[in-house]
Amino acid sequence: MKQYLENLQNGREVRESLAALCGLLRTSGEKLSSEDAEAFVVIGRKMLAADDPKVRKNAAKLLGLLNDDSAETTQALIDAYSSEQTLFVKSAYLEALPGRDLGAHLAYLRERLSFLRNEPVTDENKKHVNEEISALTKIPGVSSENASAHRFTGYNADNTILFVVNPCYREMFAEDMGGARKKIVGGGVVVRTMRLAELLQNRIWREAVFRVPEALNVPSDAYEAARVLAGDVIGTYLSERLAGDGVLRYRIDYRGRDDAAKNKFVKRVSQETDRLAGGRLVNSPGDYEVTFRISETDGDVCRLGVLFAGLRDDRFAYRKETVAGSIHPTDAAAVMEAAKPYLTEDSQVLDPFCGAGTMLAERRKAGRIRSAFGVDMYGPAIEKARVNVKADNVWFIHRDFFDYRQDHMFDEIVTNMPFREEGPSDETALLYRRFFRKLPDHLREAGTLVMVSHDTKIAEASVPSNMTIVRKIPMRERGDIAAFIIRFRQFA
Repeated sequence: MKQYLENLQNGREVRESLAALCGLLRTSGEKLSSEDAEAFVVIGRKMLAADDPKVRKNAAKLLGLLNDDSAETTQALIDAYSSEQTLFVKSAYLEALPGRDLGAHLAYLRERLSFLRNEPVTDENKKHVNEEISALTKIPGVSSENASAHRFTGYNADNTILFVVNPCYREMFAEDMGGARKKIVGGGVVVRTMRLAELLQNRIWREAVFRVPEALNVPSDAYEAARVLAGDVIGTYLSERLAGDGVLRYRIDYRGRDDAAKNKFVKRVSQETDRLAGGRLVNSPGDYEVTFRISETDGDVCRLGVLFAGLRDDRFAYRKETVAGSIHPTDAAAVMEAAKPYLTEDSQVLDPFCGAGTMLAERRKAGRIRSAFGVDMYGPAIEKARVNVKADNVWFIHRDFFDYRQDHMFDEIVTNMPFREEGPSDETALLYRRFFRKLPDHLREAGTLVMVSHDTKIAEASVPSNMTIVRKIPMRERGDIAAFIIRFRQFA
């Protein structure tokens, strides 16, 4: 730091020193002394008038990184911004403004934003104009997006939706869609419906990606893709499904093979979309209402999908806490859906490795139970399970299952078996052998075991001779995770 300060004070290697100093402040977290910080602020303000545009740009960045919100620095940035003629520098001044008191300057900044949104652009200045618009919209109070709010109202519209579903559950999900028009595809199940609210109650889907019939694809060129997003087709589609005033906040979710090209593509699409939309749309990755999902294909177009942040989905509202290894609730729901023919109403249920309670929660959703007990040797998991599943007939007990005793037998045992990502398989095999030896102490002879296993070969090999697997439910295409419905042979 001292060397950079000395260089700048003496006019040596100014451009290089400013760039290196900005990089160090961004990444190191090093704290400046108040004396050094004040010296850098004075130098930064002075450098805003340098002849070299890259020096001016780095000086603005430096002022943005320093904890100086004085009126003098704010005025210096505004003056430099308003007089700057080099386009690639202008956004740097704006990026240094958030967090400052801009009350006296907001009208000017709003006027500038309005001008840019209506000013014709050329191929030569498009990139820098978009960067300036983007920087302006991120300053609180400059654009109206901060006060906007939209509510999803398209539940009865004619919707075509790709429900993203685990490939192992696609047929199960499609069957539950009843008479709706549907098609099983690689990513899940495409459904056309005008009764969306009803279909959303299915507990197996993970994402609902809306398809715009007149804009299923967008060009792979970023600027041409932006024309589609900011165009009338998408505008009409969104207005028919959203209620609310003000700017609509969105983000771009690009799914492609080249990570290096991703950020560049997303930046260009979002900046050009903001400009072309003229204030109707604003890119807001941290606080968005709509996601435009652009997925790369093998051709020269990308697949377009729309996700609505306000879509009503309270299926797993109970799941406030999780622990490492917690089963995903859609997986637990799919297992319980598949196990329904083997479950009985008013049953007494035990989960011997309950974790945060997801399996028991989904068992309660699958049908009425008389009582349920969750057991786990990990105390924090039990506390989280008690937060997640609050019911008069459900109890959670902090205890090792192999030391657990109960006065009555259970009709069902449902559990996600403990597993290790790595480790000796003989330890896992021992766990399964101990589990099955203890099982008759808790499971009625006519009872049912619903067991999720991440070690399927060990699980199948561990089933004792007096029990049998009546159904295996694959949970991953590669076959390493599955659920098993197991019963005593005389009741299978």
